[in-house]
Amino acid sequence: MTKLGANLGQDVSALSPYTILDLSEGGHNLCGRLLGDLGAHVIRVEPIGGSPTRLRGPFVKVGNSSSKGSLYWAAYNSNKIGITLDLESERGRAIFLDLVKKADAVLESYPPGYMEDLSLGYDVLKESNPGLVYTSITPFGENGPHSSFHSSDLISSAMGGMPYLSGDTDRPPVRISFPQAELNAGSQAFAGTMAALWHSRRSGKGQRVEISEQISVIWTLMNATTFPPLHRVDMQRAGSFRRRGPVDARHVFRCADGHVTLLPQAATLEKFMEWMTEEGHLPDDARGFEPAGWDVRANTSKDSDQIREFQRLEEIIELFLLSKKKAELFERAVSDGLLIAPCNTVADISESTQLKAREYWVDLYHPELEREIRHLGPPVKLTRTPGSTRIPSPSIGQNNQQVYSNLGIDSTEQSLLSSEGII
Repeated sequence: MTKLGANLGQDVSALSPYTILDLSEGGHNLCGRLLGDLGAHVIRVEPIGGSPTRLRGPFVKVGNSSSKGSLYWAAYNSNKIGITLDLESERGRAIFLDLVKKADAVLESYPPGYMEDLSLGYDVLKESNPGLVYTSITPFGENGPHSSFHSSDLISSAMGGMPYLSGDTDRPPVRISFPQAELNAGSQAFAGTMAALWHSRRSGKGQRVEISEQISVIWTLMNATTFPPLHRVDMQRAGSFRRRGPVDARHVFRCADGHVTLLPQAATLEKFMEWMTEEGHLPDDARGFEPAGWDVRANTSKDSDQIREFQRLEEIIELFLLSKKKAELFERAVSDGLLIAPCNTVADISESTQLKAREYWVDLYHPELEREIRHLGPPVKLTRTPGSTRIPSPSIGQNNQQVYSNLGIDSTEQSLLSSEGII
């Protein structure tokens, strides 16, 4: 398929044959960013004057001026080129239909029915491009009892169940520190779009992919969603603990340089006992403990021998962890199969030896911000068709001339359209 804009230094990558029109906003921009990371030709279609996502912080000062640029925009719109287009104008809709004819997928996160009201919904677009993949992201789906409700990241997270599991029992629920519901939906949209593109390439038939932020959050709850059918009760929030029958087992421990999370499963407890024995840190009163034989959930009394032994070993491990750093604990976890992992800070992640070995971090100069910004690399590193973080996020209308010239719109009409506020 003919590209709608310049190649911009793109190598042959896994998704380089595909052209994507990205109309999404906020964290939903992650979908197009991930597709771009794997080589797709992503065109970020902004309204006149620029996307509202450009108003999201954090911000950095631009050069010596008083203006500020959005790092949020820069992070989730790299590996995209950018155009402006007024979809609510007749000429703008006609131009968009021409773009769709040359595209493989459309990504949007408008309220349900918005694109249909503009006569740009999937049923209309597939008439001119039967192989088109149309991905829409909404808070609660395209239909259903909550589909018309407005939402925020906090509301979508709460409706998905995350705060139900977060926080101490004697305090109100808490949210995850950084807004993630939109990003969860963006990553789900990426997976769904990838599957639909695979199907379209082989069958010639496109399809609609519908993503709900609420359901995307549910997918992040891990074993909490399977807890009721397996254990006949809901998993309850307990802060840094997990309730196991009459005992609350600690899952987050301090260590010498921060915190780690530990799952007190029998094999892990036994291997910790072996490690502490090696270093002479296992007290005599714990040498006869047999975690494999414990079933603390079956005990009805907090005074049972098993529970007392479990709590004593937990105290011993807590003291032992204070003498170890996160890196040492993680190395031992990998070598011995311990269910323990560091609670990483941003600084820990930036210094990760694994990510450095993968050459994961990429520094890109953003002309609009007048500085270099460190970016996340592609989510996977493929051998034959590697992706890359190639180009910085576009400025407003940066690629209008390239894209519209490829549609056969001459410079005279481009100037006229721009003056009328259409592109």
